[in-house]
Amino acid sequence: MFAFFVCFAVIISLAGTEKCSLEDTLCSLCGKRQVSDEHPDLTALRKAIKVNRKDIDVQKKEIQDLKDSHSHVAFFAYMSNNWNQLSKHKRLVYDVVDLNNGNGYNKANGEFTAPSSGLYVFHVSTGAHDRSYASVELVSKGKIRNIGWADSGDHTDRTFATTVTPLQLNKGNVVYTRTGNGNGGKFIESNSYIRTSFSGVKIN
Repeated sequence: MFAFFVCFAVIISLAGTEKCSLEDTLCSLCGKRQVSDEHPDLTALRKAIKVNRKDIDVQKKEIQDLKDSHSHVAFFAYMSNNWNQLSKHKRLVYDVVDLNNGNGYNKANGEFTAPSSGLYVFHVSTGAHDRSYASVELVSKGKIRNIGWADSGDHTDRTFATTVTPLQLNKGNVVYTRTGNGNGGKFIESNSYIRTSFSGVKIN
């Protein structure tokens, strides 16, 4: 009987020792993990990851800019009806869009916004009829770039004016047309006989 109690006491003692040893081991591992989180190599790795992320963002932007610079940009729009708002510096709106590669033209306000930098060519055609006349200006960067003159002021026949204008644009530059200093009569004509139109294409 005595021998049984001695064996039992020894087992309890060993169990306690193993428990303490296990706790010490866990604490030691936790301490090592805490130290490893602050290791210089890990800190350097984190910094390198941040730098690489920034580099990736820069490269993504460069790739997108490269795509934009080589994208095909072209648009063609015309007026669905005669334009009877003949007053000075009235912006013209070409509401029917046949082509809008690059989505640069806005039919709501008649403006073209360059989706990428490059050399563009713009074509403006204007019709006048029945003792009407109008000068039409092509405007960009706050300056008049070209002027067309459609003049049927002294007769009842049609007249048609066209301008072709190359412009070097930066991304985001806006180009539009408006009536100029000379205008009068009934309307600018756009119908089944004549189409008053605005178009452009990026050539480089």
